[in-house]
Amino acid sequence: MTLADTTEQMRRDRALIEQLIEDPSRLGPDFQPIKSLTDDTLIAYKATGSGQSGTELDSTVALLSSAQSSGLVERLDWAFRCLAFDVAGAAGLTEELHLTPEPETFSSPCPPRLATSFGRGRRTVKIGAEVHAAAFSHDSLESAANEWRGWGWKIIVSDVVQLVNPAFLRRLAQLQPDIVQLDLSKPRSTNDANVKEILSWASSAGVALHAVGIDSDSRRQQALDLGAVAGRGLLFGAPGRLPA
Repeated sequence: MTLADTTEQMRRDRALIEQLIEDPSRLGPDFQPIKSLTDDTLIAYKATGSGQSGTELDSTVALLSSAQSSGLVERLDWAFRCLAFDVAGAAGLTEELHLTPEPETFSSPCPPRLATSFGRGRRTVKIGAEVHAAAFSHDSLESAANEWRGWGWKIIVSDVVQLVNPAFLRRLAQLQPDIVQLDLSKPRSTNDANVKEILSWASSAGVALHAVGIDSDSRRQQALDLGAVAGRGLLFGAPGRLPA
């Protein structure tokens, strides 16, 4: 691809993202159930967004990557967050709604045009904010987490297999999450000494362990053996619309 082609592609992607920000309904969202590992009780949904179907930005990863290149992550994340609140509220969701605030929004205020949706969502939807590994070193994480807690949100630390070192463990203890999430589909072994230390810390601190990648009964059993109480994966349902 020539420089001119790359520039034109970036221009098209930016224009598409701007359209999604202005009309967030085109972002999805998709909701994947999170269930108890022991009795399949539905306890929450994880909300994810994607780009317009049939375009190069139809996946979450591609959409976020392009938004980062265009400097649009903050606006896109706020638009998606408020859309998820609106959809969950309209569906009368009583279970928790888990979503992933991007680091670009940690210290940013809600855009005025979305204030009504955001305020209504904060009052009516039980939220869990997932902090992924790439965001864990962000300078504003603690202040953002304090703000979320003030709103009554749970704090969830995800991707712990991807970032296990003494500094991470110290910050994990400082953050005091409600849930630690372990992705069993990641290649790193859960027998890793640092991972074991995280699981031991979570157990001693009374922090709930959730597992991701529960795509089979054997994965469910693996999660149970590790002490997980809830999980998300194809065994419990694919991402989709909320039940009517």
